[in-house]
This record gives sequence, C-alpha cells and structure tokens, in this order.
Amino acid sequence: MGMRFRKSKKIAPGVRLNLSAKSASISIGPKGFKKTFSTSGRTTTTVGIPGSGLSYSTSKKIGQTAARSTSQEVPAAVVLPSPKNKWVALGLCVFLGFFGAHRFYVGKVGTGVLYIMTVGGLGFGWIIDMVMICCNKFTDCNGAFVGLKAAEYTGQPDPDLGEASLEDQREAAAEAARAYGYTVTDSDQENVRE
Repeated sequence: MGMRFRKSKKIAPGVRLNLSAKSASISIGPKGFKKTFSTSGRTTTTVGIPGSGLSYSTSKKIGQTAARSTSQEVPAAVVLPSPKNKWVALGLCVFLGFFGAHRFYVGKVGTGVLYIMTVGGLGFGWIIDMVMICCNKFTDCNGAFVGLKAAEYTGQPDPDLGEASLEDQREAAAEAARAYGYTVTDSDQENVRE
C-alpha cells in the first residue's frame, strides 16, 4: 500500500492552498461553492449544501503538458443556435425563475421540476441561469445555445448587416463567435461555404 501526502493551509478567508505529492492547487470560495485551480492544469468546480453530503463537481483539463501534447489539430465543436428566443427565456427566468419556467421553455423538464421542488435551486441556480442567459451560454435541451443569431453560423445573409457581402458577414460571425469565447477554425468557415 502506497503512502499519500496531502496538506491544506488556509491563506485567507475563503482561500486555501492545497499540497499533494504530485501537484499543488488553490481553492477559492466558501463552503458550498468552491473553484479549485491545480498546477496539473485541472480546474474543478464544486457546488454543494454544507453538512448534507450533497454536492456536484465538474472538472476539466485546461491544457496538456508538452510531453503529452499531440501534433494533430482537433476541430472546434460546432456551435448551434437555439430556435428559442433569448429575451423570452430571460423574462421567464427573471419573473418565474424560482419555479423553473425558463427551463421548461427550453425543454429542460427534469431540471424545471427540480427548480420547482428547490425553489430555483435555493436561489443560486436561478441567479446563475440569469447570468448564463445574458452571456449567451445557456443551452436548450438539444445543447444549442439560446440567444445566438442563426445567421452567424448558417452562412445565410444577415439582414442586420445590410449591404455587406456574404464574406464580410461570415467574418463578422466569426468575430462574434470569438467574442463569446468560442473557437473558430478555417474548417468551420469552409463548411459554412459549402
């Protein structure tokens, strides 16, 4: 049986330095909501109800070390706009978010029922959903983003850009996607042209 080493030290209120045999990390946030950044490149977000044993964690690798990286380029994921209206979803979230009306609107019935039973995820889920809708990061039941303009990704002329050529509109769509934090590659733009 191997030995494990783990030490955690409080640096400031809500900030902890964690040391282990393989890496170090910093955890930020109070009990119940914590974000951890590790030297191994992993970021973990944990949300829970303190003292209940209920928690939810997501973890993702930020980058790979040079030894593990490959020379192959991974194509960017296709960004799909949702047919649902962002402003309707935001209005439902603001006024009826505690009851999950916005989640029912986008087809997320399971979490809508959960919001009814927990009064909007104890208010936290309601606030997070409002921010996600405003930032165009909220998805419908199919994983499509609510609030993105379909013309930005379909390659069809956008009437808002008036006399601009289709090529200029594609470039504007790519810039809009980059502004929202999405990766756009040349292969994405070539697929749109076909």
